[in-house]
Amino acid sequence: MLLLHGSLGVKLLRLGSIIFLFLFLTGCSMFSNRPLGDDLVDLPENWSTGSEKGKNISEGWLKEFGYPELSTLVEEAFIQNPTLESQLAAVKIAQIQSTLAGADRLPQLSAGLGSSRNKRNATNGFSLASAYNTRYSFSLDLSWEIDLWNRLGNGVKAAVYDEVAEEADFKGAQLSLAANITKVWFDGIEAQQQLELSQRTVDNYRSTLQIIERGYDYGLYRALDVRLARSNLLGAVSRKQTHLIARDDAVRTLEVFLGRYPSASLKFPEKLPTLSRSIRAGIPIDLLNRRPDIVAATARYNALDERHVQAKKNRLPSIQLTGSSGMTSGDLTDLVDTDFLVWNFVSGITQPLFQGGRLDALRDEAGIRLQQAEADYKQIVLQAFKEVETLLSSDKWLRIQEESLVETARETAEAELLANEDYVSGLTDINTLLQTQRDAFVAESSLLAVRKARLQNRVNLYLALGGEVATSSDQKNTLNLQNQ
Repeated sequence: MLLLHGSLGVKLLRLGSIIFLFLFLTGCSMFSNRPLGDDLVDLPENWSTGSEKGKNISEGWLKEFGYPELSTLVEEAFIQNPTLESQLAAVKIAQIQSTLAGADRLPQLSAGLGSSRNKRNATNGFSLASAYNTRYSFSLDLSWEIDLWNRLGNGVKAAVYDEVAEEADFKGAQLSLAANITKVWFDGIEAQQQLELSQRTVDNYRSTLQIIERGYDYGLYRALDVRLARSNLLGAVSRKQTHLIARDDAVRTLEVFLGRYPSASLKFPEKLPTLSRSIRAGIPIDLLNRRPDIVAATARYNALDERHVQAKKNRLPSIQLTGSSGMTSGDLTDLVDTDFLVWNFVSGITQPLFQGGRLDALRDEAGIRLQQAEADYKQIVLQAFKEVETLLSSDKWLRIQEESLVETARETAEAELLANEDYVSGLTDINTLLQTQRDAFVAESSLLAVRKARLQNRVNLYLALGGEVATSSDQKNTLNLQNQ
């Protein structure tokens, strides 16, 4: 390092300014950023599956399902969920890292106050004399790297982009948590309705068995009829236990999402809601600014882009200003006397010459990481559009499937009534009766399953589109990110 004093320091700064102007005019492209290109992913003007006019996703999709208690649970989870708390901590760490990066651009000032005491022995004839000496000192040290090339500024920008990425991840975690709670909510309602259907089926099969057993006692039916009816009943009892397990699992899963102990004490509504509206998916390009994972991927790319530029600038000379001031005295009161003041100011310029290829390796590594981030961004974008297209298609097909199963359930219920009448009248056999009973149960059970699948597909579609949940806690958590 070359150290210069006095007026040479000013000349050094002037020289640095001339070098900076030269590099700015001749090497801008060398240190310029490389933003993500608009043509990185070929985006269509409209969704290939089509999107009907309907509810705007930014209005808050939780309201569509008509459960005020569900919104309350989501708000509770936003405050109590452990995973979300961990994600919020990551945001706060990123904010601190951003502050630390900005501190490197500012002058560093430190002060010190000390004292020392020593003893010195001296001989005088046959006697030994001791002298004590006490010294007090005060120092003030200054160091500052002048960010002439904005190299440290690139690091600050990178840290800010990291913070943006973490905040987007937090928002994505909120949306994902709200979606998972809603889907488990539908799991629990459907399991409860399936359980009620199973109980009605058990009661129906038991009633049929009783009729057949009485007929058998009177010699009207065969023992085979009794055996088959009894087998049908036992199968229904077994299916009922399956739905009991599903409901229990849903309620305990939901309680864990809420940060509660899984005691299975939550209650579900009686019926699944019905979907009467379509949603407006907007245009594909809107997704780039709406989905948190795409926003986070963009921010992480920009952060690596700034670090790549910073790695290139590591070869430029750095200018350091250091200064120190202090005083030393044997009297403590002299420390406030300027006559004892001693100061020193040093300016220096450092130019890397040879570091065994370290700087080149760091630059190349930063460049490769930037390429990797670009590929990751492209993959995330393609996956996002694949999810939306798939869910839009499923939304349409599940609606058609639900309409078909409504008719199927109606027809099988009528067939069951007719088969029961025909069997009692002796016009059909036991196998026909039992088969129509099973068909009626399967049709109604399938209808419940498809209704739940359609609701969950709608939730997944809202999530894929980056739709806002719109609970009062959204604003609270945003304030927390700014204030904590």
